[in-house]
Amino acid sequence: MLRACLVLAVMVLGSSPAFAQEALRPPPAVSAPEAKAAMEDYFAGEKLGGFILAGLGVAGLASGGLLYRSSSLRARGAAYPLLTVGLLHLAAGIFVYVASDRRIDKFGEQIDRDAAAFVTAERARMAGVSKQFTVLKIVEVTLIAGGLAMAGVGWRTDRPRLLGAGLALALEMGLTLGFDVWAAGRAHDYRGALDRLGGAVSLDRSVGDRPIVMIGHSGTF
Repeated sequence: MLRACLVLAVMVLGSSPAFAQEALRPPPAVSAPEAKAAMEDYFAGEKLGGFILAGLGVAGLASGGLLYRSSSLRARGAAYPLLTVGLLHLAAGIFVYVASDRRIDKFGEQIDRDAAAFVTAERARMAGVSKQFTVLKIVEVTLIAGGLAMAGVGWRTDRPRLLGAGLALALEMGLTLGFDVWAAGRAHDYRGALDRLGGAVSLDRSVGDRPIVMIGHSGTF
């Protein structure tokens, strides 16, 4: 039985020389200029995103400050989430801009030293970033629903502060969700560029049209 299995294995492997050659072929070299161009393009977009977040923050703080001075209870209720989320947006925007600017220089040096190592590390980092965006979007959708629920309760129980707070929270989270959908799309495109640079090929594409032969054995040799 052992001899039969060995003979069958040799026949299968011998009938697919191209598959064996591809398996032994070294991965393609990573182009440093292309890697740097992809990296710089992504982080240029991140810096733009920092400006957008900061702009949302300033708008939220300004509108929250104006509504807080209003005599309307609904307006004053809306002021609290506007001020809170506005401050968070402003801080996040500044952080994203500064961090992205620093990463362009830092990652550029890494690419000059070893482009292949950078692409490998950056692909792993961006996989984590994509997971973070998924979590953020789930949280934001939950907060939108929560804000609308607050507004509904406030309207039914004649509590204008709660109504205003719920509407403002839903609005701010809706804007944040839109921003994160855009940012997640950019991260997805960047991951695709890194995969192409690293010669990443899925198992299905590597097999192509060649049949897969599986040999099973039950018992002992």
